[in-house]
Amino acid sequence: MIIRPLRLPEDLSPMLDMAIRTFQYPENPEWSVQADEKTDTVRIIRTLRRLWPLLRAFQLVSPSLRDLFRGFVWEEGGELAGVAMTQRQGTTDMWIVSTVGVVPEQRRRGIARALMTRAIGELRNRGASKVTLEVIDRNVPAYALYTSLGFKPCGGRVVLHCEPSEPPVVHALAKGYREVPLKPSDWRTRYELDSRIVPPELRAYDPVVIARYRTVPLLRLFVPLLRWASGREERKTAIRRVSDGVVVGLGQYSVPKRPGGRDSIEVLLDPNCSELADYLVAHQLERAMTRGPGRRVTLTVPNWMPSVVEAALARGFARRFEYRLLGLTI
Repeated sequence: MIIRPLRLPEDLSPMLDMAIRTFQYPENPEWSVQADEKTDTVRIIRTLRRLWPLLRAFQLVSPSLRDLFRGFVWEEGGELAGVAMTQRQGTTDMWIVSTVGVVPEQRRRGIARALMTRAIGELRNRGASKVTLEVIDRNVPAYALYTSLGFKPCGGRVVLHCEPSEPPVVHALAKGYREVPLKPSDWRTRYELDSRIVPPELRAYDPVVIARYRTVPLLRLFVPLLRWASGREERKTAIRRVSDGVVVGLGQYSVPKRPGGRDSIEVLLDPNCSELADYLVAHQLERAMTRGPGRRVTLTVPNWMPSVVEAALARGFARRFEYRLLGLTI
């Protein structure tokens, strides 16, 4: 066996094969990678491979882009058996552990612990101050591993999905509010909303700072190109209060422009404006189904936005599982 740094783009295809085998849970099928999710992932990996020379050129002139994909892999017999991937949040000293996985036949050997220990040590050397990751709330072995490494619970997200037969009826937006389209590069609106509504327990490990949201100039060019090359259409809008222009909600849809894959929507809402939850959920669902009909639709909601979860359930969504967010101060 050997633990080594992630090598890209060479490791992209082997990691895809490993991930498809790794994230299958026969005892909890709702946790498993679904067929439409596999289609989306394959497209993204293939697109990254095609665009890697361009991203590499960007990385040479923009050091922060070098921290988009870091981590370590465990090789066993010349094949990948485990991976721990990390990513810097913007230009901050905060990082995310984006993926941790070990193929089923190699589990219970301490591979995940070894990879996480190595990854955390590397982040410490890079000056990281805080690290966050997500784990499925009923995945007891993974949760026990992360807490034993010092991670503390600080939030969570509810994962929902639906397969509606027709777009929903969308009621009018409540008086006193207006909806405005946002440019793909707009990061400030999300920052404005999060700076007002993110709970203190989450801020302790995932602070709301501009450097986390502000897009690196070259990344503003690469992300739309990646989206176009992978064949997805995305649009986002904001809900502002007419009286003072304050943003109180955000909505986004993302749909494949080619056969297969899944539609996804995102809804964020100020908990003090719960009367807007149904409109935001129904409107994004209607837009996704109109632009990408005949697909499963997924929605992931912070668990501290109960009005959005309730609105989604009322509109035909079903709970799939819940992520627990864990944070570590280095």
